[in-house]
Amino acid sequence: MKKALIAIAFVLVVAIIGGAFYLAKREYVFRVSEAQIQENLAAKLPVSKTFFFIFQLTFDHPRVTLVGESGRVHAGLDVVLNIVLGNESKPLGGTLDVSGGVLYSPERGAFFLTDPLVERFAIDGMPEKYREKVNAALTKAIAAFFAEQPIYALRATDTRQAAARLVLKSVAVENRELVVTLGR
Repeated sequence: MKKALIAIAFVLVVAIIGGAFYLAKREYVFRVSEAQIQENLAAKLPVSKTFFFIFQLTFDHPRVTLVGESGRVHAGLDVVLNIVLGNESKPLGGTLDVSGGVLYSPERGAFFLTDPLVERFAIDGMPEKYREKVNAALTKAIAAFFAEQPIYALRATDTRQAAARLVLKSVAVENRELVVTLGR
């Protein structure tokens, strides 16, 4: 059993290195659609986090738009803000729109939204006196979420994508797709 596992690991390493050498002399482009990114994010949601001991934020139902001219990813999320005052909680629903750049992490073989900026948020029934604190909490929560959760990860089971982890050339947003170029 142990010899079989070692043999499988050896074959995988040889395949990845071979793929890297193959791609080093060529250029290969693959595209990730908005739908694929949205599906990837939806699999990680809902997620909740508590701030300042009185706000609980829950993110769910992602919407993704790739804007080629700006090179940024725009993401919308449904938000439930649960304000806890004393023993009483008051859930409020709304939406959050953020945008950010794309950064590739070769160690994780994944693409992350960087420098997320809260473009707009609207929470029905939220008292105005909490708006500034909620904005700060949303900004912090969304930055933490996208720092931990990739918008897309290369599959280690796909030989070309595994090799891509070694020879990524560029990442761009074009025609509502994330365009990944491999090679040298």
